[in-house]
Amino acid sequence: MGTFLDLPREIATALFFAAAIGIGAGALVAGRTQRLLPALYVAVGAFLVALASFAYAIWRNHRRHSRRMFRPLVPSRR
Repeated sequence: MGTFLDLPREIATALFFAAAIGIGAGALVAGRTQRLLPALYVAVGAFLVALASFAYAIWRNHRRHSRRMFRPLVPSRR
């Protein structure tokens, strides 16, 4: 039950970090090209990529682990 209470905090942190990555990438492109439209595309793209990677990391951290994965397929004979 404790992991479900931490999940909204982790999601909010992931959104914040993804937004920071998107803004940083957009600002970098805007500084190099002196145009806003390419910077907007890069910012949105970087935000989506960062959001997808953080969502995958949260999913991997909180998914149920199969106990069958750690059982040997054939019982060992000793």
